[in-house]
Amino acid sequence: MNTLTKVIDGSDFSAIYVVGDLHGCYSLLMQELEKVHFNFEKDLLICTGDLVDRGNENLECVSLVNQPWFYCVRGNHEEMCIKGRDDAWIQDMHAQNGGEWFYLLLTEKQDELSEIFSALPLAIELNLKHKKIGILHADIALNDWNVFKKKIAKGESRIPRLTSAYTNALWGRGRIRNHSYRYGTVKNIDEIYLGHTIVKEHIQIDNCYYIDVGSSYTQKLCVVKIKDAN
Repeated sequence: MNTLTKVIDGSDFSAIYVVGDLHGCYSLLMQELEKVHFNFEKDLLICTGDLVDRGNENLECVSLVNQPWFYCVRGNHEEMCIKGRDDAWIQDMHAQNGGEWFYLLLTEKQDELSEIFSALPLAIELNLKHKKIGILHADIALNDWNVFKKKIAKGESRIPRLTSAYTNALWGRGRIRNHSYRYGTVKNIDEIYLGHTIVKEHIQIDNCYYIDVGSSYTQKLCVVKIKDAN
C-alpha cells in the first residue's frame, strides 16, 4: 500500500536539488542539470510534481521515476490522469489544461501511467544532518508539518465545502495568495518547497519556498541546491 509521505535519508546522497513542476519539459531539465554539474551517480533531484501536460516530452518525464537519482511528489496533473477516465468533468478540465495527449493513448498505456502516478507520495520528508525539509506540490494550510502528515493520510474529504489537507496539497493556493491571513511558519519542519502556483522567481513566504517558474510557458526551471556535495 502506498504511503502518502515518503521519508528520505539525505546522507545516502551527495548533493541534493529540488526542481519545480516539469510539465513535459524533459530536455529543459537535462539542460539545467548540466548547468549545475549534476552527478547522476551520487546526487539526488526531487521534483514538486506535475511531470506531465502542456509540454511535448510527457513520457520522457514520466520515465524519470524509474531513475535512482530522481524522486517526485504527486501533482494535480497526475491526479487528473488517475481520475479523469472515470469522471467526465475532470477529464474535460484536464484536456483543457494540457492533458489531451493522455486520452489519446491506448487504454493499456493509460492504465500503466495511472498506476505509476498512484504510487507517487503527496509529500516527501528529507532528513539532513542539521535540518528537515518537506516537498509537496501545491499548498499546506496547516502550520504544523506533523499534523499535516496525519491529515493527508486520511485522504480526501467527503464533506461538502470542506477542503481536506489531501486536496489542498494537490490543488491549494491559500498560503501564497493570502499569506498574511492565518498562516505562519510551519512547525516541525525547517523548509518546505512547493510548485503549482507560477511565480516569476523563487520566493519565500515564512519557511515555504515556491519554485514553479512556468517551465512549458517560460522555458525556465528553478533548480535549488538544498544540500552541498560531501
